[in-house]
Amino acid sequence: MKLIQLEMKKIALTPYLLASVLIPLVTLAMINLLAYAPRIDPSILVTDPEMGTYKFLYVLSFIINVAGFSCLGTAMLGKVVMESYNDNYLYLTLSYPIARKKILRAKIIFCELFCGIGVFFGILLTNSLFFVSESVFSVVNDSLSFDKIVGQIPLMIVAVILVTSISLISFAIGWWRNSLALAIVSAVVFCSIPSNLVTVGGVQVVLAITVILLVVSMLVVLLITKKVSRLEA
Repeated sequence: MKLIQLEMKKIALTPYLLASVLIPLVTLAMINLLAYAPRIDPSILVTDPEMGTYKFLYVLSFIINVAGFSCLGTAMLGKVVMESYNDNYLYLTLSYPIARKKILRAKIIFCELFCGIGVFFGILLTNSLFFVSESVFSVVNDSLSFDKIVGQIPLMIVAVILVTSISLISFAIGWWRNSLALAIVSAVVFCSIPSNLVTVGGVQVVLAITVILLVVSMLVVLLITKKVSRLEA
């Protein structure tokens, strides 16, 4: 815990906190735009009737928030971890009188906690504000109830696992090629997998993909730890 607190003091958190607020607000703007689209062109509901339901809009909130926080988590890992082990900072990082694995784990845990908590409350913020706006001025021809927000909690937990897993895997790919840009592109690609499957195969398929990505991310942590151990040798 002390190492995690030390990481918090070393990093300028303001940009990441700002991004954590902007992601759910941008998501809210997008789902409001799509919610209002059938009012402009009613034929949309003929070809895709699900667009006029709260279920569709809340799933969309899930997709956009997961994508945003996955990219944020990948960028954060790149800044906190990748930068610490490049040629400019490697000697300083390895000179700490603490087990190298503990330093690495503290950095990873800090980044993943930040983005995991962020996506959970980001989805909650988006959905809650959308619920309030619909309570005041409804644009969706669907029954509105607070139970619909509560029903999203399991999906919010899935979002936490997805964000932490995707950001870790994407970061590992970027670190392997020493490219933060590649890491972020990888995060976008990985986010597209559950995003496409949730609209086609439903939540069950997304759960299966989440479990697979979680297992892969655990293996990635082991590989990253070995990489750092080799740097120390």
